[in-house]
This record gives sequence, structure tokens and C-alpha cells, in this order.
Amino acid sequence: MKRPLEPSAEGRGRIVGITDGVFAIALTLIVLEIRVPPHEAVHSEGELLAAITALAPRFLTYALSFLTLTIFWFGQQAQHGLIARSDRRLATLNLCFLAFIALLPFSTDLLADFLEFRVAVLVYWLNLLMLGVTLFASWWYADKNEMLAGDVDAETRRTVYQRIIKAQILWAVGAALCLFSPLLSIAFILLAQLVYAAAPRASLLRKFIG
Repeated sequence: MKRPLEPSAEGRGRIVGITDGVFAIALTLIVLEIRVPPHEAVHSEGELLAAITALAPRFLTYALSFLTLTIFWFGQQAQHGLIARSDRRLATLNLCFLAFIALLPFSTDLLADFLEFRVAVLVYWLNLLMLGVTLFASWWYADKNEMLAGDVDAETRRTVYQRIIKAQILWAVGAALCLFSPLLSIAFILLAQLVYAAAPRASLLRKFIG
């Protein structure tokens, strides 16, 4: 009979299942913050255009967070593909990661409402930081407790660590730019997200991330 903390493939399967569910909910919640202008406040084409233009900060932060969720989903899915077993401690670390995924709609909404404030940018960055910390901790725990698949070599292990750290360095640089301008900070983070998600490997930024 297996003990509760004994690693198992079944435990890994449960983590994968709940991860997809939390990501799906978070992706839904961030778009729900973009609301159609109330009909009673719009009486002309010009007013409708102005109302839509006023939603620009929400579309910006939606794009930012959609990319963030996409990147972290791919990152955790890549880890799950390399982890063969899980136990209660690894599941707890993954749940901590998902707790910060669930918090992202809040930090996104805060950023959209207070786009010009440094505090809003720093709260958003802290959300990204904790996502990176918990993702790193999950990988470290699985690595040190021999829960990885047998064909995962040392180079692959090192690459996973480096990608998490390099992404966090970029986001920290982006957050630091809010000392000059919150919009500059957001633009840098968005650019990093776009490069990370879609840019060709010839990009210098893409080469840095790996």
C-alpha cells in the first residue's frame, strides 16, 4: 500500500488536470474586465468611438496578461512533460503556483485602472515574480527528489532553471523602468512577452531568454 507522500504517476495526472482548469478560468476572467460601454451613455457614433477608445488600457493589460498566462502555461506544461511522478509536497508547490495564476486577473484589473501609477506596475510585477518563484521551486523539488523522467539529462535540467531565471530578470528590468515611466515599464514587459511567445530565434532578446 502506498503512503500518502509517496511519489506516483497518478499524482502527476491530478496536477495536470487542475492546472488546465485554473488557467482556463484565469483566461476567462481577464477578458470579462473589458465591458461593453453602457447603451444609455452612448448617443452618437462619436460617443461610441470615445467610449471604445477609453477601454484602451484594458485591452493593453488584457494582451499583457493573456501573453503572461500563455507563457506560464507552456512553461508548466513543459515541466509536466519532464516530470514522471508527483507527491503531496510537489502538488502543494504546484497549488501555490496556481494560486498566483488565480491572482493575475486582480493584478491585471488593478493595472488597467491605475496604469499611470508605479504601485500598480509593481503589484503586477510581484505577481509575475511569485509565479516564477513557485515554478522554479516546483522544478527544483522534482529534480532533487528524483521525480523526473529517466531520459531527462543534465542539460535539460539546467535549461529549465535558466529559462525561468532569465525571464524573471527581464521582468525585473521592466518593473525597474517604472521609476522613469509606468507606461515605459509596461511597454518593455509587453515587448518581452511578445518576443518570448512569438519572435524568431534570430532576435537578440529571444537568444537571451533561450
